[in-house]
Amino acid sequence: MDAPTPLSCQDITDTLKAMRTIDDKIIYELNLATPTPSFRSAVDPRTHCEELYRQLNQTYSERGSLIKQCEDEARGRLKAMQGQMANKRDDPMFMKKLRSEQSRVRELQNEATIEEIIRERSLKVFEEKCRHFYKPPSKSE
Repeated sequence: MDAPTPLSCQDITDTLKAMRTIDDKIIYELNLATPTPSFRSAVDPRTHCEELYRQLNQTYSERGSLIKQCEDEARGRLKAMQGQMANKRDDPMFMKKLRSEQSRVRELQNEATIEEIIRERSLKVFEEKCRHFYKPPSKSE
């Protein structure tokens, strides 16, 4: 489940896609974690649910940090470019790069929103399947 570490934020979309495989496979993972009563003796649902929850939170933290880091970098570049805009307003290449950087910031904002939706959906499914076996610690703990 290790995602490739980007050398820069240029390939963040592919990196996030690789990091989101746990969410893509959550139903499968939950079905393994919460077997039917006839298979419960072979599998400990509490342990599986607890481990899955730990993995989910770890990947959420990693992805959130990556998105924030890349968004901060892009905003920094954009701010620097906006500071140069008065002198380079007539330079078409500069204006193209400025628009590109603005698009990059919007793309990263969209990734943050997508991340929030994915997290919500996965945790909802997790709660539905594991609620009888494992209760995650509250946010304040």
